[in-house]
Amino acid sequence: MFDTTDYPEQNLFALTISGALTKEHYDAIIPLLEQKIARWGKINMYLDVRSFSYITATALWEDIKLDVKHWGNFKRVAITSDDSNLLKAAAALATLVSPAEVRHFPLEQKREAIHWALSEETEVASHTA
Repeated sequence: MFDTTDYPEQNLFALTISGALTKEHYDAIIPLLEQKIARWGKINMYLDVRSFSYITATALWEDIKLDVKHWGNFKRVAITSDDSNLLKAAAALATLVSPAEVRHFPLEQKREAIHWALSEETEVASHTA
């Protein structure tokens, strides 16, 4: 299921994901997500993934449709989880296939994750010769 946390005056869409995800869960959050996009254009997202068990086929289809429709509407996505290697890999893969910046944080770094998601500065790797 999804639990949302509203940040009405900030460009942040925050979700806690736990248990199973169904089409009905997506039906409930899509209007909220689209309102945020209508207001801000490109949005930042914070995902707190806890004890995620499975996603139904119809929910997966909703997720795919949402991703395609809003491909360019995500700026930064911060993901906190129990340090799962699968989620770390998914975050790394997302940076290759999505225009959004995606970064994984341990659960206890929620504050840092939200700060990073809201940061307007693009991280630049510095190289010394």
